[in-house]
Amino acid sequence: MHGLNLILILLGQIAIILALSRVMGFIFSRLHQPQVMGEMIAGIMLGPSLLGLIAPEWSSAIFPAQTVQYLNVLSQVGVIFFLFLIGLELDPKLIRNQGHAAIVISHVSIVAPFLLGAVLALYLYPLVFTDTPQMRFTSVALFMGAAMSITAFPVLARILTERNLHKTQVGAIAITCAAVDDVSAWCMLAFVVGVARAKGLEPAMWTAALSLVYVLVMFFAIRPLVGRIEKIYDRQGRLSQNVVAAIFLLILASAWTTEAIGIHALFGAFLMGAIMPKGTRFVRHLSEKLEDYTVVFLLPIFFAYTGLKTQIGLINSPELWLVTLLIIGVACAGKFGGSTIAARACGVPWREASAIGILMNTRGLMELVILNIGRELGVITDAVFAMMVIMAIVTTALTTPVLNLVYPERMFSIEQVAGGLGKQVRKAFSVLIPVSDPASGSSLLRIASMLTGTKTDHELLALHLKRPVDHDAYRAGLDDAAAPAPQDTTLTPLLAEAKKAGVNVEPISFVSRDIADDIAGVAQTRHVNLVLMGFHRPVIGRAILGGTVHRVLTTTPADVGIFVDRNMGDVKTILVPYMGSAHDRLALELAGRIARSSGAGITVLHVIAPKRGSEQAVLGAKNEVDRTYSEPGQKAPVQFRVVEDHSPVRAVLAEARQADLTVIGVSEEWGLESQLFGWRPQRIAQDSPNSLLLVRKYGQAAPTPAAPIAPATTAPVPTNNPQQAATPSNAPVAS
Repeated sequence: MHGLNLILILLGQIAIILALSRVMGFIFSRLHQPQVMGEMIAGIMLGPSLLGLIAPEWSSAIFPAQTVQYLNVLSQVGVIFFLFLIGLELDPKLIRNQGHAAIVISHVSIVAPFLLGAVLALYLYPLVFTDTPQMRFTSVALFMGAAMSITAFPVLARILTERNLHKTQVGAIAITCAAVDDVSAWCMLAFVVGVARAKGLEPAMWTAALSLVYVLVMFFAIRPLVGRIEKIYDRQGRLSQNVVAAIFLLILASAWTTEAIGIHALFGAFLMGAIMPKGTRFVRHLSEKLEDYTVVFLLPIFFAYTGLKTQIGLINSPELWLVTLLIIGVACAGKFGGSTIAARACGVPWREASAIGILMNTRGLMELVILNIGRELGVITDAVFAMMVIMAIVTTALTTPVLNLVYPERMFSIEQVAGGLGKQVRKAFSVLIPVSDPASGSSLLRIASMLTGTKTDHELLALHLKRPVDHDAYRAGLDDAAAPAPQDTTLTPLLAEAKKAGVNVEPISFVSRDIADDIAGVAQTRHVNLVLMGFHRPVIGRAILGGTVHRVLTTTPADVGIFVDRNMGDVKTILVPYMGSAHDRLALELAGRIARSSGAGITVLHVIAPKRGSEQAVLGAKNEVDRTYSEPGQKAPVQFRVVEDHSPVRAVLAEARQADLTVIGVSEEWGLESQLFGWRPQRIAQDSPNSLLLVRKYGQAAPTPAAPIAPATTAPVPTNNPQQAATPSNAPVAS
């Protein structure tokens, strides 16, 4: 093939692989599946199982046989560096710090599936394994046992992080067992590869002896050398290209050595990562430099190569599909059954023990790595390879939905991170402040402090929900799982302001897959009265009440306030537009709280149609205002203003120029309620010259028209002035 055509074809292949991997990863993440699942499926879609089946001409044009070997080389390089990253994450401290239960479960979760896999090989050997020198029964049995024993440590860690399980006993045990399993499985695999490649007893003994020498050299020579390289990094204060080159050379040399010895290059890369220092800036900086290129660029090529070699069409009879189901059943029985029974024997309750077993049954990418090694060694046939790939996909895909069924998030997630239902006594007034932008924390705290006042019977909760980090899709973050989480910097400005003002605030921070849903969950668990959010201009469109804000407004079991800060200074005057809805009545109440704390005056603006305004409705509105502000403690007068205007929005915008803060209900009359269900512009929210607090009453799906109320004896009668009529009120502001 001409060199230029080869380069063009390879570039086109890689572009297609990356694009499809990103798309499928995104789709599966939306389905609450690990991103790696989508990328595994993308690889199979590009192979003979789908593209080659429905469009063989396209398949042969996109992936000609001559180019597959080049994809294989790139994929092997990617897996070598990925295994280095996996080793980099393994911290012996995590294993040492765990108790008896984790040790027992980890050993049983290796031995049980290994024995079941070897027994399964005894049954399958005459059925689906070709009798060749490479497929000796000993090699086949050892390989099947090792393949059944693997747990996808990175995928499991991703699931734990997304579900906030990594801080629980279940998560700690599962991630420890997965770490032990990874080390044990790679040691077993190195042994299996050595046995499969050995041509007799003497070569096998040489392989074992050289392997022992290699491990000793890595721990007693290369490990101290890496320590000196780390000191160079500490002295320079940065990760120089020379230091990176030195680490890369060590990775390649280690991989080359193990391949030459006969125990596969991947074991060398894994061990090189395992002996690196743990929990240091040097290692974190190194992993950040390496992981994006490896995970985003090279690993999808590995998935595509695996997909090109996966021929599901070879499973072409009911008997072979029954064998596939048998493999899946044995794999689940070994991992899930062994881990669950071991956990229960250690005193873990059945539900938590089952959750551990489900998590340990995750195989994912690590299984594909082992299967490719087996296929390259000739230990398994292409048909068995396809069966085992299906097993890896099924066991990984089942993890999340079965875990949700057996150990639902409501049992641990919100209660553990936000406090149990019985943890705290209901306060007179409590405010939950979700913060996504650190710059908004101070202003939100200021409004929240005004709402709660100076009394001690209130509660302020500052909440930051972190989205899962991209690299967690493949890597564990063992340091984060083993140690307490550091102070969340997003809440730092808010907490600093609270300390300065002498306000008690309880910080809450955890990883969230669904921001709006978890805000609602914390609000329900902690029985808050008000959820107070900031507004951040969206990337697309002009909607203030769209996206996450819309979902919080419509699903949260508490009143909700959206604060639009336009450089609010001292609050001396508060404008409350009022048309009589439940949201407007909430605005009256919250404005009263703010006025009581700040000493601000309140102007209640009631808009009626010119010459058609109902006198009874105006009297009812005035009566409602008097009733709201009837308690003692008023520091400034409340003014009830009636305005005649065809456009309530125009009247509010005109009056807002005289106020420091507008508190307004999310109602249809103000052009706000409709925004929850469409793209109608909210002129008040967008054009108001002052800061706004947009409020929505819980349990009110639609605006409630003002019902006629018995007129108060002191209520004013609207004038004939088409512009306005104002009546002061001496009614005090409620606390």
